[in-house]
Amino acid sequence: MQICWKPLLAILMMTWSITKGTAQNPISWTFSSIELEKGIYQVVLTGTIEPGWATYSQTLESDMGPVPTSIQFEAGRHYSLVGSPIESGERSTHFDKVFEMNLTKFKNKAIFTQKMKVSDLSKPIKGVITYMACNEEMCLPPKDVPFSVSITAKSE
Repeated sequence: MQICWKPLLAILMMTWSITKGTAQNPISWTFSSIELEKGIYQVVLTGTIEPGWATYSQTLESDMGPVPTSIQFEAGRHYSLVGSPIESGERSTHFDKVFEMNLTKFKNKAIFTQKMKVSDLSKPIKGVITYMACNEEMCLPPKDVPFSVSITAKSE
């Protein structure tokens, strides 16, 4: 019996690329803004996390664990940050056996909000969010996701 390798190889390559593509991007991000009051806005970075995966808080117990989530805003004269980013979403803190420390993880949804004063609505707020995603078997290398958020005032 002779095996036809070309169709088998094509199926294996397709399966590998689909699996690899899903594994390499278990978190999808959306970016938006909310006007809190005249001149004061909140930039919202929302990560939707695939089942079985998690990402981490901005603050960790030690530098010897996973990479914490971080947000870097591009410098701009048209805005100034008010305070630090606040995190919410489906988070929990528990002892992680792999990293041997207490970790705050987000599953399903991670939300990071940054309050800011904005003086020029014609210019977007730009930056990069860096995060690390892990499941029970592995962690992916940290990933940088650039963002650009248009700021719009509420209609009066």
